[in-house]
Amino acid sequence: MRNIWIIAKGVIRELLRRQDFYLIFALLLVIILYSAMISFGGETGFTRYFKEIGISLVYIFSVIVAITFAGRQVSQEVEQKTIYPILAHPVSRGQFIAGKYLGALVISAISFTLFYSAFIASLFIRKDFSTPPMLLVEGYILQLCLLSFFIALTILLSLFLSQTATTGISLILYFSSTWFGANIPGYIFLPHPELFDIKEKIIHTWDVVPLWAVSFLTSYAAIYTALFLLLAYLTFKDRNL
Repeated sequence: MRNIWIIAKGVIRELLRRQDFYLIFALLLVIILYSAMISFGGETGFTRYFKEIGISLVYIFSVIVAITFAGRQVSQEVEQKTIYPILAHPVSRGQFIAGKYLGALVISAISFTLFYSAFIASLFIRKDFSTPPMLLVEGYILQLCLLSFFIALTILLSLFLSQTATTGISLILYFSSTWFGANIPGYIFLPHPELFDIKEKIIHTWDVVPLWAVSFLTSYAAIYTALFLLLAYLTFKDRNL
C-alpha cells in the first residue's frame, strides 16, 4: 500500500504544478458565480435554467479533468521512459497501475469538490434553497462514482491507444452514453454510466434517490472500476516496455 500511495502522490504533485487546472477552475468559478448574480425579473423558470447550466458545467468539467489527466498517466511514463526507475524499485506493475488510478481519483475528487462547492455557493448567492440538501449529497456521491468508473476505463484504454486517442474515445463514450445511450443498438448489454447522472433531479428539485438505489449504484461503479483495473493489470503485467 505504501508504494501505491507514493506513486499516487507523484500524480498529485504533477497536477499541482500544471497551470491549466487553475485556469479551468477560475474560468468555471467566474461563469457560475457571475451567472448567479444575473436576474431576469425574478422569473422562476430562470432559476431552473441557471441550475441546469451550473450543474451541467460542473459535471462536464469534472469528467474532462478526470479523463484528460488519467489518459496520460501510463502512456506519458512509458514515452518519457520515466517508468523504468519507478519499476526498478520494489514496485510491482499492479502497484503502478493502482497508484496511477488512486492519484488520478484523488485529483479528480478534489477538482470536482471545488467545482461542486462553487455551484452550491452560487445557489446560496441566489438564495435558492429549493433543492433538498440530501439530493445534493447524492449528486456528489454518484458523480464521484462516475469519475472512478471513467478513470479506470481511461487507464485501461491508454494501454492500447495513444494519449490523444484515449482521451477522445473516453470523452465520446461519456457524452454518447449520457446523451444518446438509450438509442445505441445493443446498449442494454453495455455498462451504463448515465445511471449516475441525477442532475435532472437537482434541476427540477425532485425527490431524493432512495438509499438502496445509491448503494446499488455505488457497488455497480466499484465492480466495473475493479474490473477495468484488473484488465489493465493483466494487460500491463507481461508487456515489454
